[in-house]
Amino acid sequence: MTALVIDVLSRVWPFFLLVGAGVALTRLRLLDARMTQGLSAYVYWVGFPALLIHSLSRLGRPGPELLTGLAAYAGASLAVMFAVVAAGGLLGWSKAERAGAGMASGVGNSAFLALPITAAVLGAETARLVAGAVAIDFVVLAATGVGLLGWAAGRSVWRSTLQAFRNPVVAAALAGVALALLDLALPEPLDRAVGMAAASGSPVGLVALGAALGLRETEGEASPAAGPIVLAAIAKLVAFPLLAWLAIGLTPAPLAFRAGATLLAAAPTAVNVFIQTRAYGVFPRGAARTVALTTALSLVTLAVAALLLSPLIR
Repeated sequence: MTALVIDVLSRVWPFFLLVGAGVALTRLRLLDARMTQGLSAYVYWVGFPALLIHSLSRLGRPGPELLTGLAAYAGASLAVMFAVVAAGGLLGWSKAERAGAGMASGVGNSAFLALPITAAVLGAETARLVAGAVAIDFVVLAATGVGLLGWAAGRSVWRSTLQAFRNPVVAAALAGVALALLDLALPEPLDRAVGMAAASGSPVGLVALGAALGLRETEGEASPAAGPIVLAAIAKLVAFPLLAWLAIGLTPAPLAFRAGATLLAAAPTAVNVFIQTRAYGVFPRGAARTVALTTALSLVTLAVAALLLSPLIR
């Protein structure tokens, strides 16, 4: 157990160090609001799209049993997201709070945190089986989240959903999945360039997240309400993995996939959620706090989930 906890900590702490670097840069006045916006724009248009194309294009084709498991995973996450949006309506939240909290409750840091932990704890084969869930996170869930952000910004739901697929992150995820399904590869020089850009996506996004958190005080802006942040965190770290475990159990997907997908569902909110909310001007500080809170809590929740799931596939 001690070794597992240490492994989880060793994988999560680098995220905090990069976030801390962003906070420090703003406190030292080396980054201001305009520079932070530039970092976010780079991640939005270059870093994350390159990372998704580079990683998802290597997934391979899932079999029929895995497809049913992936569908159950997607259904569970969408149910959680829309439950949060509905709860926000009952609680009198603004559209921005409902959309931001809804997206934060579903789109997790599966690619950069939970998948490596899955490989370390549940084995490389389990990680291979659940890699398709990363595509669900960044195609289905991210597109839904972007649609919600567009709705909060005053567009129609239908138009927002259609425009979500023009979003660079969602479009890149679709391109990566298409390359995998068609068993195609990028030309070697282009693949190297995409790989170089991909390596920068997550680190720069984390620094931008820390800068946004640091600017919260230095610019004197009002703090976001706690309710949407807390509910999104509970939904992401508790409700989503529980519902994913139950939903996937109703399918013929292998037990290893069920365990691995549940661990991915327990991942903290993805930095991409902050990048997207900042790009749309909808709930950006609330999203930044949700990412920070869920990542901090994941030090405990991921370790607990891993301890509960690892005996099931031995």
